[in-house]
Amino acid sequence: MTTFVLVWAGRLATALGSSISGFALGLWIYQQTGSVTQFATGLLLAFAPGMLAAPAAGVLVDRYRRRTVLLCADAVAMLGAVALAVSQTTGHLAVWQVYAVIIVESGCAAFQWPALAAAVTGMVRPEQRGRASAMTQTALAGAQLLGPMLAAVLLGVGGLRAVLVVDVASFGLGLLTLLFARFPEPTGRPKQTESHRERPGWRAELTEGRRVLTHQPGLKHLLRLVTVLNAAEATATALLLPLVLAGTPEAEQNAAVAMVSTAGGLGLAISSVALSVWGTPRRPLPWVTGATVLSGIAVLQAGFFPRPVPLAAAAFVFFVGLPVVSSCAQVLWQSAVAAEAQGRVFALRRMFTQGGILLGYLVAGPLASHVFGPLVDPGGPLADSLGRLLGTTSDRGSALLLCCTGLILAVTALAGRHHTITALPAQPAECPSPAGSSPPAECPSPAGGPLPADQESAVNTAGPPVATSPPARP
Repeated sequence: MTTFVLVWAGRLATALGSSISGFALGLWIYQQTGSVTQFATGLLLAFAPGMLAAPAAGVLVDRYRRRTVLLCADAVAMLGAVALAVSQTTGHLAVWQVYAVIIVESGCAAFQWPALAAAVTGMVRPEQRGRASAMTQTALAGAQLLGPMLAAVLLGVGGLRAVLVVDVASFGLGLLTLLFARFPEPTGRPKQTESHRERPGWRAELTEGRRVLTHQPGLKHLLRLVTVLNAAEATATALLLPLVLAGTPEAEQNAAVAMVSTAGGLGLAISSVALSVWGTPRRPLPWVTGATVLSGIAVLQAGFFPRPVPLAAAAFVFFVGLPVVSSCAQVLWQSAVAAEAQGRVFALRRMFTQGGILLGYLVAGPLASHVFGPLVDPGGPLADSLGRLLGTTSDRGSALLLCCTGLILAVTALAGRHHTITALPAQPAECPSPAGSSPPAECPSPAGGPLPADQESAVNTAGPPVATSPPARP
């Protein structure tokens, strides 16, 4: 875990810097333009380029050393932050420049996260992968919680310049940890010294990654479930603020928004820290199903009781479940996908799950206003029946959409509850060491020796090695 902790510390610094700068730059764009559309454009650009680059990024992550990929991606992202800092210092910062850097950083993220997730498989032993995934979630949760607060402090002390300097420094710390870390590399992939003719083509590698992504019915269900969960999170996030404001007197609106936001952040932080301390359960798949059903019930409750206190409770429960699903799903993917293919598979998985977030942001507003609203608003066909069950809120369309989202989420989870995921035979974490020196004490015995008992017990992290679900249809 030593190498992972070093890299994790660098990722924490980078995520915190990005959260601070993202909040401050979004605020700056709105202050400069007064346009919600231009502000929303920045949010869209943070997702779309990374989704488009994901397939190519996955192939490159599997072809080259993952440490090298991370170093290059971080260096490019850091150059973008430096460019913004220079433009702001010289008084030439423009909105289009911020957009350009957002696009660059989104593309870099398409390389960073698959490379890191695939590298973790070799950094830590199988029984520690759940804790490693939970620690990553803790870093992200901490960055999301602390980023806006630290951004407000920095903007008050040194303005946008201070924020951008901190962002550049955070990238520098991340690069420094990568320079000192030594990643184990998978042994089953083609060697970099092979000629281009001997390597499989890009299309063949992507086809193989897509096949591995869904070669088990359980993996296909897991991909579908996490995508739907991300879409539900984006939908709920987009609708939460209007619902809080609609059901709260104007004098109490700021306090109500703060209470709901804090409740969600606390749920995320508590769950992430608990998983970091105790690790993921030995049978992760039932926990994925249970946590997703619980999150769906929370979203359903938010639709039926759209008032600040019930919304805060729903936000807390929903965000408690997110790290459970994310950490357990990551353990299942790492156990069921060969190390040499994880770059492609994780990049494609990220493309689908990020697509769920993007879809949720895009359709939440139009569906609530133009589809669900006319159904339950006064005079609508369901106003006297279902509309009355949604309370007295003036935004019944958003409440109904939340109810439907929660039901879809719970039904999706329950529909696949009988699936299992067959893990590959557990491979020990590779421990690189200088030539001539002995491996660290935590490394397994040389090839040909028996695996430790704890690694043998981790071969199947989801259940028995035989899937009970029918084979996937073509």
